[in-house]
Amino acid sequence: MLSHSLKLRKKRDAMSYTADDLQPGMLLLAEPFLEDPSFHRSVILLCEHTTAHSFGLVLNNKQEIVFDSFVDEKVLEDVPLFSGGPVDPTIMQFVHRRPDLIPDGVLIGPGIYWSGSFEVAIDKVVAGEIGFDEIKFFIGYSGWGAGQLEREVRSNAWILHPGNDKLVFDEPHERLWRKILHAKGGDFRVLSTYPDDPNLN
Repeated sequence: MLSHSLKLRKKRDAMSYTADDLQPGMLLLAEPFLEDPSFHRSVILLCEHTTAHSFGLVLNNKQEIVFDSFVDEKVLEDVPLFSGGPVDPTIMQFVHRRPDLIPDGVLIGPGIYWSGSFEVAIDKVVAGEIGFDEIKFFIGYSGWGAGQLEREVRSNAWILHPGNDKLVFDEPHERLWRKILHAKGGDFRVLSTYPDDPNLN
């Protein structure tokens, strides 16, 4: 982590969630100057967290690639598609808020369901029964090995925030990172105003 955030760490630590709070449904917000370009100002929805591994999906990295490159349904070519992370971009996953229509989903946070019947999800989207504000599709994912995510959180690479369906589905993806930090207030609000270029700070 770059030195720009060092002055704020002690203050933020007192009001931050810690590595002990990691669980499915938690959001991971990248520090403003996280060096890894794959996660620049990312907001990641943590989908699974065990002693063996963790994985999540980046909520705010929308792709230009069309959906029908992955699914043979021309009706779906306008469906937003997000990059869930740099690991295995051939894998498609989804999260949704419609357990009444999509069976077998896993509840990972308030109003947030991960996975379920892909075929049913596609059929419901094609039929117009599920809107784009009720489901998100991802290619690739973000993954960590045993203990890796905990170490990154303790080194202040990530800011934790409880997720909910409104943040995942309703907030514009391009403003999500700043919106959450600003709403947290205090020093987090200061972080939300940092410029993309650290030399301008």
